[in-house]
Amino acid sequence: MYILNGDLEKNPNDACAWNMLGILRERLGLKDGTLEAYRNSYRLSEKEYRDLARVNYGRVLSKFGKYPQAIDLFQEVQKATFNSGSGLALALFKNGQHEESYNAYEQALHWLTQEQSSQSDLLVALASMAYMFQGADAAKTLLFQSIQLKPPSPWSLYATLSLGLLHNDTKLARLVLNELEPFKDNKDCLKHYANLLSYVYLLQGKHNKAVIEVSKLIQRCPDNPSLWLTLSILLLRHQQVTKYMSAAKCAGVAMLFGQTKMDVTKVLCLIALASSFSNNDKQAIVSAQKAVHCYPNNAEGWAVLLSALINLKEDAWVSKALMQSIIEHIDKLNPSGLLSAWLRKQIF
Repeated sequence: MYILNGDLEKNPNDACAWNMLGILRERLGLKDGTLEAYRNSYRLSEKEYRDLARVNYGRVLSKFGKYPQAIDLFQEVQKATFNSGSGLALALFKNGQHEESYNAYEQALHWLTQEQSSQSDLLVALASMAYMFQGADAAKTLLFQSIQLKPPSPWSLYATLSLGLLHNDTKLARLVLNELEPFKDNKDCLKHYANLLSYVYLLQGKHNKAVIEVSKLIQRCPDNPSLWLTLSILLLRHQQVTKYMSAAKCAGVAMLFGQTKMDVTKVLCLIALASSFSNNDKQAIVSAQKAVHCYPNNAEGWAVLLSALINLKEDAWVSKALMQSIIEHIDKLNPSGLLSAWLRKQIF
Protein backbone atom coordinates (compact mmCIF):
# COMPACT_ATOMS: atom_id res chain seq x y z
CA MET A 1 0.00 0.00 0.00
CA TYR A 2 2.95 2.32 0.71
CA ILE A 3 4.23 1.81 -2.85
CA LEU A 4 0.78 2.51 -4.35
CA ASN A 5 0.44 5.70 -2.32
CA GLY A 6 3.85 6.79 -3.60
CA ASP A 7 2.89 6.06 -7.20
CA LEU A 8 -0.36 7.99 -6.85
CA GLU A 9 1.50 11.02 -5.52
CA LYS A 10 3.44 11.05 -8.79
CA ASN A 11 0.46 10.12 -10.99
CA PRO A 12 -2.83 10.93 -9.22
CA ASN A 13 -4.85 10.22 -12.39
CA ASP A 14 -3.98 6.51 -12.57
CA ALA A 15 -7.39 4.80 -12.33
CA CYS A 16 -5.87 1.31 -12.15
CA ALA A 17 -3.67 2.26 -9.18
CA TRP A 18 -6.67 3.76 -7.38
CA ASN A 19 -8.58 0.51 -7.97
CA MET A 20 -5.72 -1.59 -6.55
CA LEU A 21 -5.49 0.74 -3.55
CA GLY A 22 -9.24 0.33 -3.04
CA ILE A 23 -8.87 -3.46 -2.97
CA LEU A 24 -6.11 -3.24 -0.35
CA ARG A 25 -7.96 -0.75 1.82
CA GLU A 26 -11.15 -2.83 1.61
CA ARG A 27 -9.32 -5.92 2.84
CA LEU A 28 -7.93 -3.89 5.73
CA GLY A 29 -11.42 -2.67 6.65
CA LEU A 30 -10.66 1.02 6.01
CA LYS A 31 -14.13 2.30 5.12
CA ASP A 32 -13.49 5.94 4.19
CA GLY A 33 -10.23 5.16 2.42
CA THR A 34 -11.88 2.37 0.42
CA LEU A 35 -14.70 4.62 -0.76
CA GLU A 36 -12.25 7.36 -1.75
CA ALA A 37 -10.08 4.96 -3.76
CA TYR A 38 -12.95 3.33 -5.67
CA ARG A 39 -14.59 6.71 -6.26
CA ASN A 40 -11.37 8.05 -7.81
CA SER A 41 -10.95 4.89 -9.88
CA TYR A 42 -14.49 5.32 -11.24
CA ARG A 43 -14.05 9.05 -11.87
CA LEU A 44 -10.74 8.59 -13.73
CA SER A 45 -11.50 5.37 -15.61
CA GLU A 46 -11.54 5.25 -19.40
CA LYS A 47 -14.82 4.59 -21.20
CA GLU A 48 -13.79 0.99 -21.94
CA TYR A 49 -13.45 0.20 -18.24
CA ARG A 50 -16.08 2.58 -16.85
CA ASP A 51 -18.69 -0.14 -16.21
CA LEU A 52 -16.19 -2.28 -14.27
CA ALA A 53 -15.20 0.68 -12.11
CA ARG A 54 -18.87 1.64 -11.68
CA VAL A 55 -19.79 -1.85 -10.45
CA ASN A 56 -16.81 -1.91 -8.04
CA TYR A 57 -17.74 1.48 -6.59
CA GLY A 58 -21.42 0.53 -6.36
CA ARG A 59 -20.54 -2.71 -4.57
CA VAL A 60 -18.60 -0.97 -1.79
CA LEU A 61 -21.23 1.77 -1.46
CA SER A 62 -23.80 -0.98 -0.88
CA LYS A 63 -21.44 -2.79 1.49
CA PHE A 64 -21.09 0.35 3.63
CA GLY A 65 -24.82 1.09 3.72
CA LYS A 66 -25.03 3.84 1.08
CA TYR A 67 -27.80 2.06 -0.81
CA PRO A 68 -29.43 4.90 -2.80
CA GLN A 69 -26.05 5.92 -4.24
CA ALA A 70 -25.23 2.29 -5.06
CA ILE A 71 -28.58 1.83 -6.81
CA ASP A 72 -27.99 4.91 -8.96
CA LEU A 73 -24.57 3.62 -10.01
CA PHE A 74 -25.78 0.11 -10.87
CA GLN A 75 -28.64 1.55 -12.92
CA GLU A 76 -26.14 3.60 -14.95
CA VAL A 77 -24.29 0.48 -16.15
CA GLN A 78 -24.26 0.43 -19.96
CA LYS A 79 -23.79 -3.32 -20.49
CA ALA A 80 -25.46 -5.34 -17.75
CA THR A 81 -23.54 -8.31 -16.31
CA PHE A 82 -24.20 -10.85 -13.59
CA ASN A 83 -22.24 -8.73 -11.10
CA SER A 84 -24.08 -5.52 -11.94
CA GLY A 85 -27.50 -7.21 -11.95
CA SER A 86 -27.03 -9.07 -8.67
CA GLY A 87 -25.42 -5.98 -7.11
CA LEU A 88 -28.43 -3.87 -8.07
CA ALA A 89 -30.83 -6.48 -6.70
CA LEU A 90 -29.01 -6.64 -3.36
CA ALA A 91 -28.82 -2.85 -3.01
CA LEU A 92 -32.55 -2.58 -3.74
CA PHE A 93 -33.29 -5.24 -1.13
CA LYS A 94 -31.16 -3.52 1.50
CA ASN A 95 -32.91 -0.25 0.70
CA GLY A 96 -36.31 -1.82 1.39
CA GLN A 97 -37.42 -1.91 -2.27
CA HIS A 98 -38.35 -5.58 -2.14
CA GLU A 99 -40.54 -5.85 -5.23
CA GLU A 100 -37.93 -4.13 -7.41
CA SER A 101 -35.25 -6.33 -5.86
CA TYR A 102 -37.17 -9.52 -6.65
CA ASN A 103 -37.58 -8.44 -10.26
CA ALA A 104 -33.88 -7.59 -10.53
CA TYR A 105 -32.91 -11.01 -9.16
CA GLU A 106 -35.23 -12.73 -11.65
CA GLN A 107 -33.73 -10.76 -14.54
CA ALA A 108 -30.23 -11.71 -13.43
CA LEU A 109 -31.29 -15.36 -13.12
CA HIS A 110 -32.87 -15.63 -16.57
CA TRP A 111 -30.81 -13.21 -18.66
CA LEU A 112 -27.41 -12.46 -17.13
CA THR A 113 -25.87 -15.86 -16.44
CA GLN A 114 -25.87 -19.38 -17.83
CA GLU A 115 -23.63 -20.78 -15.08
CA GLN A 116 -25.60 -23.11 -12.84
CA SER A 117 -23.50 -22.21 -9.78
CA SER A 118 -24.49 -18.53 -10.18
CA GLN A 119 -28.11 -19.47 -10.86
CA SER A 120 -28.07 -21.55 -7.68
CA ASP A 121 -26.91 -18.49 -5.69
CA LEU A 122 -29.65 -16.32 -7.19
CA LEU A 123 -32.33 -18.88 -6.33
CA VAL A 124 -31.18 -18.70 -2.69
CA ALA A 125 -31.63 -14.93 -2.75
CA LEU A 126 -35.10 -15.33 -4.24
CA ALA A 127 -35.92 -17.97 -1.61
CA SER A 128 -35.00 -15.60 1.22
CA MET A 129 -37.44 -13.04 -0.14
CA ALA A 130 -40.11 -15.66 -0.74
CA TYR A 131 -39.74 -16.72 2.91
CA MET A 132 -40.34 -13.14 4.06
CA PHE A 133 -43.54 -12.63 2.05
CA GLN A 134 -44.92 -16.06 1.10
CA GLY A 135 -43.76 -18.38 3.87
CA ALA A 136 -41.64 -21.49 4.31
CA ASP A 137 -43.21 -23.64 1.57
CA ALA A 138 -42.47 -21.12 -1.18
CA ALA A 139 -38.90 -20.78 0.09
CA LYS A 140 -38.43 -24.57 0.15
CA THR A 141 -39.53 -24.87 -3.48
CA LEU A 142 -36.89 -22.38 -4.62
CA LEU A 143 -34.21 -23.87 -2.38
CA PHE A 144 -34.83 -27.37 -3.72
CA GLN A 145 -34.48 -25.96 -7.25
CA SER A 146 -31.18 -24.40 -6.19
CA ILE A 147 -29.86 -27.64 -4.69
CA GLN A 148 -30.65 -29.57 -7.88
CA LEU A 149 -28.31 -27.40 -9.96
CA LYS A 150 -24.72 -28.55 -10.44
CA PRO A 151 -22.74 -27.56 -8.54
CA PRO A 152 -25.26 -26.41 -5.92
CA SER A 153 -24.54 -23.26 -4.00
CA PRO A 154 -23.43 -24.05 -0.44
CA TRP A 155 -25.78 -21.22 0.57
CA SER A 156 -28.73 -23.30 -0.65
CA LEU A 157 -27.72 -26.01 1.81
CA TYR A 158 -27.14 -23.51 4.64
CA ALA A 159 -30.55 -21.93 4.02
CA THR A 160 -32.37 -25.27 3.79
CA LEU A 161 -30.78 -26.50 7.01
CA SER A 162 -31.66 -23.21 8.74
CA LEU A 163 -35.23 -23.57 7.53
CA GLY A 164 -35.38 -27.07 8.97
CA LEU A 165 -34.07 -25.83 12.33
CA LEU A 166 -36.47 -22.87 12.45
CA HIS A 167 -39.49 -25.07 11.79
CA ASN A 168 -38.41 -28.09 13.88
CA ASP A 169 -38.08 -30.27 10.80
CA THR A 170 -35.38 -32.55 12.21
CA LYS A 171 -35.59 -35.00 9.29
CA LEU A 172 -34.84 -32.25 6.76
CA ALA A 173 -32.08 -30.85 8.98
CA ARG A 174 -30.33 -34.22 9.25
CA LEU A 175 -30.55 -34.84 5.50
CA VAL A 176 -29.01 -31.47 4.69
CA LEU A 177 -26.36 -31.86 7.39
CA ASN A 178 -25.22 -35.07 5.68
CA GLU A 179 -25.02 -33.20 2.37
CA LEU A 180 -22.90 -30.52 4.07
CA GLU A 181 -20.37 -33.03 5.42
CA PRO A 182 -17.94 -32.62 2.46
CA PHE A 183 -17.92 -28.84 2.95
CA LYS A 184 -16.06 -29.07 6.26
CA ASP A 185 -12.87 -29.42 4.24
CA ASN A 186 -13.57 -26.15 2.45
CA LYS A 187 -12.15 -23.21 4.41
CA ASP A 188 -14.68 -20.79 2.90
CA CYS A 189 -17.56 -22.95 4.13
CA LEU A 190 -16.15 -24.08 7.46
CA LYS A 191 -17.44 -21.10 9.45
CA HIS A 192 -21.03 -21.67 8.37
CA TYR A 193 -20.79 -25.44 8.72
CA ALA A 194 -19.54 -25.10 12.31
CA ASN A 195 -22.28 -22.62 13.26
CA LEU A 196 -25.06 -24.75 11.82
CA LEU A 197 -23.64 -27.95 13.30
CA SER A 198 -23.57 -26.36 16.76
CA TYR A 199 -27.19 -25.14 16.35
CA VAL A 200 -28.31 -28.68 15.52
CA TYR A 201 -26.87 -30.00 18.79
CA LEU A 202 -27.91 -26.99 20.89
CA LEU A 203 -31.54 -27.36 19.82
CA GLN A 204 -31.37 -30.96 21.00
CA GLY A 205 -29.98 -29.83 24.37
CA LYS A 206 -26.59 -31.44 23.65
CA HIS A 207 -24.29 -28.59 24.68
CA ASN A 208 -21.27 -30.80 25.38
CA LYS A 209 -21.65 -32.55 22.03
CA ALA A 210 -21.67 -29.18 20.26
CA VAL A 211 -18.45 -28.17 22.03
CA ILE A 212 -16.81 -31.50 21.15
CA GLU A 213 -17.72 -31.32 17.46
CA VAL A 214 -16.53 -27.73 17.06
CA SER A 215 -13.32 -28.63 18.92
CA LYS A 216 -12.74 -31.41 16.39
CA LEU A 217 -13.07 -28.89 13.57
CA ILE A 218 -10.51 -26.65 15.31
CA GLN A 219 -8.08 -29.57 15.40
CA ARG A 220 -8.42 -29.76 11.61
CA CYS A 221 -8.00 -25.98 11.09
CA PRO A 222 -6.42 -24.49 14.23
CA ASP A 223 -5.78 -21.10 12.59
CA ASN A 224 -9.42 -20.44 11.67
CA PRO A 225 -10.64 -17.47 13.80
CA SER A 226 -14.34 -18.13 13.14
CA LEU A 227 -14.10 -21.61 14.68
CA TRP A 228 -12.51 -20.21 17.84
CA LEU A 229 -15.24 -17.57 18.01
CA THR A 230 -17.97 -20.21 17.67
CA LEU A 231 -16.35 -22.28 20.42
CA SER A 232 -16.15 -19.20 22.65
CA ILE A 233 -19.88 -18.54 22.24
CA LEU A 234 -20.70 -22.19 22.97
CA LEU A 235 -18.64 -22.11 26.17
CA LEU A 236 -20.40 -18.92 27.28
CA ARG A 237 -23.71 -20.76 27.09
CA HIS A 238 -22.53 -23.32 29.67
CA GLN A 239 -22.96 -20.78 32.49
CA GLN A 240 -20.03 -22.13 34.53
CA VAL A 241 -17.17 -19.97 35.82
CA THR A 242 -14.49 -22.32 34.50
CA LYS A 243 -16.17 -22.35 31.09
CA TYR A 244 -16.34 -18.54 31.09
CA MET A 245 -12.57 -18.37 31.55
CA SER A 246 -12.09 -20.79 28.66
CA ALA A 247 -14.53 -18.73 26.55
CA ALA A 248 -12.43 -15.60 27.12
CA LYS A 249 -9.27 -17.45 26.08
CA CYS A 250 -10.93 -18.83 22.92
CA ALA A 251 -12.16 -15.36 21.98
CA GLY A 252 -8.61 -14.10 22.51
CA VAL A 253 -7.30 -16.72 20.08
CA ALA A 254 -9.99 -15.68 17.57
CA MET A 255 -8.78 -12.10 17.96
CA LEU A 256 -5.18 -13.16 17.36
CA PHE A 257 -5.93 -15.02 14.13
CA GLY A 258 -8.68 -12.76 12.81
CA GLN A 259 -7.62 -9.16 13.40
CA THR A 260 -8.05 -8.24 9.72
CA LYS A 261 -10.68 -10.87 8.85
CA MET A 262 -13.56 -10.33 11.26
CA ASP A 263 -15.49 -7.82 13.34
CA VAL A 264 -13.02 -7.20 16.17
CA THR A 265 -15.63 -5.31 18.18
CA LYS A 266 -17.74 -8.45 18.48
CA VAL A 267 -14.71 -10.44 19.63
CA LEU A 268 -13.66 -7.80 22.17
CA CYS A 269 -17.21 -7.69 23.53
CA LEU A 270 -17.14 -11.47 23.93
CA ILE A 271 -13.84 -11.29 25.80
CA ALA A 272 -15.27 -8.58 28.04
CA LEU A 273 -18.46 -10.55 28.76
CA ALA A 274 -16.61 -13.78 29.43
CA SER A 275 -14.13 -11.97 31.70
CA SER A 276 -16.96 -10.26 33.56
CA PHE A 277 -18.82 -13.56 34.08
CA SER A 278 -15.63 -15.16 35.43
CA ASN A 279 -15.23 -12.23 37.89
CA ASN A 280 -12.19 -10.81 36.07
CA ASP A 281 -13.60 -7.30 36.09
CA LYS A 282 -10.37 -5.50 35.19
CA GLN A 283 -9.93 -7.54 32.02
CA ALA A 284 -13.59 -6.94 31.19
CA ILE A 285 -13.13 -3.17 31.48
CA VAL A 286 -9.98 -3.22 29.31
CA SER A 287 -11.61 -5.29 26.53
CA ALA A 288 -14.80 -3.21 26.56
CA GLN A 289 -12.75 0.00 26.34
CA LYS A 290 -10.89 -1.39 23.34
CA ALA A 291 -14.21 -2.24 21.69
CA VAL A 292 -15.61 1.28 22.02
CA HIS A 293 -12.30 2.79 20.89
CA CYS A 294 -12.42 0.66 17.73
CA TYR A 295 -16.07 1.47 16.97
CA PRO A 296 -17.40 4.31 19.14
CA ASN A 297 -20.79 4.19 17.38
CA ASN A 298 -21.44 0.55 18.29
CA ALA A 299 -24.17 0.44 20.95
CA GLU A 300 -23.35 -3.14 22.02
CA GLY A 301 -19.75 -2.20 22.81
CA TRP A 302 -20.87 0.58 25.13
CA ALA A 303 -23.43 -1.75 26.74
CA VAL A 304 -20.72 -4.28 27.57
CA LEU A 305 -18.60 -1.48 29.06
CA LEU A 306 -21.58 -0.37 31.15
CA SER A 307 -22.16 -3.93 32.34
CA ALA A 308 -18.54 -4.20 33.45
CA LEU A 309 -18.76 -0.86 35.27
CA ILE A 310 -21.93 -1.94 37.07
CA ASN A 311 -19.97 -4.86 38.58
CA LEU A 312 -17.46 -2.31 39.91
CA LYS A 313 -19.93 0.36 41.00
CA GLU A 314 -18.77 0.10 44.60
CA ASP A 315 -15.31 1.30 43.56
CA ALA A 316 -14.69 4.98 44.21
CA TRP A 317 -13.73 5.84 40.63
CA VAL A 318 -16.96 4.45 39.15
CA SER A 319 -19.55 7.21 39.55
CA LYS A 320 -23.28 7.17 38.89
CA ALA A 321 -22.80 10.17 36.61
CA LEU A 322 -20.36 8.18 34.46
CA MET A 323 -22.75 5.26 34.05
CA GLN A 324 -25.70 7.57 33.39
CA SER A 325 -23.76 9.38 30.67
CA ILE A 326 -22.99 6.04 29.00
CA ILE A 327 -26.69 5.13 29.05
CA GLU A 328 -27.57 8.47 27.44
CA HIS A 329 -24.90 7.90 24.79
CA ILE A 330 -26.22 4.39 24.02
CA ASP A 331 -29.74 5.81 23.62
CA LYS A 332 -28.42 8.10 20.88
CA LEU A 333 -27.05 5.11 18.93
CA ASN A 334 -30.48 3.56 18.19
CA PRO A 335 -29.99 0.37 20.25
CA SER A 336 -32.01 -2.78 19.61
CA GLY A 337 -35.25 -3.41 21.48
CA LEU A 338 -33.65 -5.96 23.81
CA LEU A 339 -30.78 -3.62 24.63
CA SER A 340 -33.18 -0.73 25.28
CA ALA A 341 -35.21 -2.93 27.64
CA TRP A 342 -32.03 -3.88 29.52
CA LEU A 343 -31.00 -0.23 29.84
CA ARG A 344 -34.35 0.70 31.37
CA LYS A 345 -33.77 -1.84 34.15
CA GLN A 346 -30.48 -0.27 35.22
CA ILE A 347 -31.03 1.80 38.36
CA PHE A 348 -28.06 3.39 40.12
